[in-house]
Amino acid sequence: MPRRITYLNYILPVFVGLLLLVGWLSARLWKAGAEEQALFRLSVSAPAAQTGMSVSSGAFLQTGTSASSGSFSQRRASVSSGIFRQTGASGLFSAEILKQIDALPGRCRRWALYCADMEIEIDKYHTAAELCGVELDEYPLTIVKSAGEKQTGIRPALIVGERFFEELSDEYGNPLSERQAEILKEQIGSLAVCLTVQGAVDVEKSTAAGGGAEGTLTRNSRKDRPQDAEFLGIAEGDGVYMDADRMSHWFAQMGLPCEIRRVELEIQGEQNAQKAQDSLEKAGFAVSTAS
Repeated sequence: MPRRITYLNYILPVFVGLLLLVGWLSARLWKAGAEEQALFRLSVSAPAAQTGMSVSSGAFLQTGTSASSGSFSQRRASVSSGIFRQTGASGLFSAEILKQIDALPGRCRRWALYCADMEIEIDKYHTAAELCGVELDEYPLTIVKSAGEKQTGIRPALIVGERFFEELSDEYGNPLSERQAEILKEQIGSLAVCLTVQGAVDVEKSTAAGGGAEGTLTRNSRKDRPQDAEFLGIAEGDGVYMDADRMSHWFAQMGLPCEIRRVELEIQGEQNAQKAQDSLEKAGFAVSTAS
């Protein structure tokens, strides 16, 4: 009997240890599975292209046509190394670049943002902002306050983030108080808004003394483009948004390019998101976590 008790004294700790090890492994596998199912948002921009430089070529991950089906491990196995190059004469993100981005493993959704620098005036208040053209039916904006029914197509209609009003200042450069910001939010449906496109350049031709074709001078001059606008509502977060088609049409009327400056991605799986970020950064893009 004493020998049996001694034997059990050795077996029981080993058995308990095995149970704990199995539980720990199960928890790790469950956590890994949850991470592979989680959705991650990435914001991708090409800062080099904004200064007129092309993005330097680098390794960019591409998937084959079979990557749209199968498990994530199978998709990762089908990834091959390719060369990414900025070819965008049609904008900061060309159709070829968007095609390569769409082929990233785990990509669920992708939004292209048309962006332009603006000066926004509301009565005596103003601020500089980046206006983003998005597909309002598809882009994930959570509306917290509506401006009511608006007649579309008459003037640019904006959706602004809650923090937009905190960035406004008066004619003396003084920021709004919390109370002033709240008043503007309450009056969102009746506010008169004016947008001014920054950096627009007009080409003017004049004839120098002496006349003739040789005497024709070309001069570039900056000309701001004011445009009456209105609000559609207020969304969570920050930013200034309008319908992409409407923005493209508006810029075409002014003879200005409407460029995709930023792309936002929704990627499934932590490893896929990290791999996408590494690949995009290696290709020269700036990548951050989108809110």
